[in-house]
Amino acid sequence: MLTEIDDVVGDKTFISEEDRTKLKYTAQVIKETLPFYTPVAMTTRYNVKETYVDGFRIPKGTEIAVSSTLLYFTMYFGK
Repeated sequence: MLTEIDDVVGDKTFISEEDRTKLKYTAQVIKETLPFYTPVAMTTRYNVKETYVDGFRIPKGTEIAVSSTLLYFTMYFGK
């Protein structure tokens, strides 16, 4: 990855859009690691209607916090 960045960017201070499109390997590394180190650890939502999840009642208007990392791994590996 460092070799690719050195080859494409060199000594430039800023990376252009053209440079970015040439950083194919670097883009793949970022896509693979982003779920492990998300920029936003938690997000919240308000429940718009009464819902049941695994038998637990969640009343309308409840604020729900969701872990981005946990959501990814739950979807990827299952319950």
